[in-house]
Amino acid sequence: KLKRDDATASISTRRVSVREKLLLTEVAELEANSPWTCKVHFPDPNKLRCFQLIVTPDEGYYEGGNFQFETEVPDANNMVPSKRTFSRINPSSN
Repeated sequence: KLKRDDATASISTRRVSVREKLLLTEVAELEANSPWTCKVHFPDPNKLRCFQLIVTPDEGYYEGGNFQFETEVPDANNMVPSKRTFSRINPSSN
């Protein structure tokens, strides 16, 4: 899903680390295994370590709400836990 245009590709020719490849694989699995009410979003496509998971429940008490989980994966992601924040966006009238 993350694509770079030709101009960006020619400017940035750095090698992708093993950790970045693993992170991309894990995010792809998250997208593939999530229900349609969950979307992964990268606010800045150049920062693969910072992404958002937006959850919009379609049933139950939280139906109609939009919930955003921001995740920042540190460089040493195997040794240090990720930083996560939660916010409710566009609250429903419930």
